[in-house]
Amino acid sequence: MNATAWPDSHPCNIPTPDFPIAVERFGPESQTPPLAVVAIPVRDEVDRIVMCLSALAEQEEVEPSEMAVVLLLNNCIDGTAQAVRDLSPHFPWRLEMRSVELPCAYANAGWARKLAMDAAADWVQPGGLILTTDADTVVATDWVAANRREIAQGVEAVAGYVMADPVELMELDPCILERGSLEWDYQQLAAELEARADPPVHDPWPRHNQNCGASTAITLAAYRRIGGLPPIRVGEDRALFEALGRVDLKVRHSLEVQVVTSARTDGRACGGLSDAIRLRGDPDHPCDDALEVAVLTLRRAYDRAGFRAAWRAKRVDVEGWAERLHVDPSEVRAAAASGFFGEAWARLETLSPKLKRRLVTGRELKRELRRLRRLVEFARKADLARRAQAAWLAAERRTRKARVA
Repeated sequence: MNATAWPDSHPCNIPTPDFPIAVERFGPESQTPPLAVVAIPVRDEVDRIVMCLSALAEQEEVEPSEMAVVLLLNNCIDGTAQAVRDLSPHFPWRLEMRSVELPCAYANAGWARKLAMDAAADWVQPGGLILTTDADTVVATDWVAANRREIAQGVEAVAGYVMADPVELMELDPCILERGSLEWDYQQLAAELEARADPPVHDPWPRHNQNCGASTAITLAAYRRIGGLPPIRVGEDRALFEALGRVDLKVRHSLEVQVVTSARTDGRACGGLSDAIRLRGDPDHPCDDALEVAVLTLRRAYDRAGFRAAWRAKRVDVEGWAERLHVDPSEVRAAAASGFFGEAWARLETLSPKLKRRLVTGRELKRELRRLRRLVEFARKADLARRAQAAWLAAERRTRKARVA
């Protein structure tokens, strides 16, 4: 499948420089490409890489010959590489360790994960599965199998459920721990509200709303379709899922696919989970990018469901949606003409002041959590999805009456 034709400025169109990479291979030889390849970016993880690889070595319901692992060691100056070599006699699957010194402009999580996933894409069988996690993460024993089960249901990608290491959490400052607990509750409620207001058939409730590199799986065809991972400095995992959404590829946010990741505050990736944990001590700092104030969480899902129904039926009330979203009718018309709903909605989200993201801060968290709980309680009783999808019908009827008059 050909890659999507993104605009020239899109991150997926950034060319990959020809970095000099040293490659070492371990594990049993095989002439057959693996069905699944796990890609892991690594930087100075000598204390954690053994646990990460040991968890992958304990995978159930998967033959070792069916999977392989790619480690992309970028700018490592500790003993990570030697730790991998020492562990190599115990690998039940093939492993490729790729070591590279990335220049300053490329020395970030985005490029490291892209290089790892691109290598996995070149190795895996046609029709195979690319998975990625982090070097400070321990996957469940059925992680690969659970991802494969979800893919078998007809989706192109799976976002796994990421939990913080409970032992490390207990070592954090109590105020950071309390805020983390509140954010966790908020995240679960927001996921439920979105799923009840705008439930995709392939991603129904119960589900979560994380899009995290610690647990991602994507078919080779889908990876090629979007042109690979967008190698942005921060948030490359979210950008990957946004790229999938823009071309209407189906993503499952699975509660059955689980990993445990580090809750440390001295992480390797700028803007990653460790930074988020450390910044929880600042009451004015926004929460995670997925956590909007309660009323906007509902509005976004409700409007998205309504516009999706109108777009699919090719009966978008241009004037009505322009008024509702406070955008020019020509922009709504252009969005309605898009070949993908995800692309159409992303366009409107970028332009509409009514859909501008307003994140919850630590100071607002308890108040917004109370509001969100009330909205979820209402959503459990009301058929929000039906109401949202019926909104375009009402708008269409109003338009017809106006034309007759």
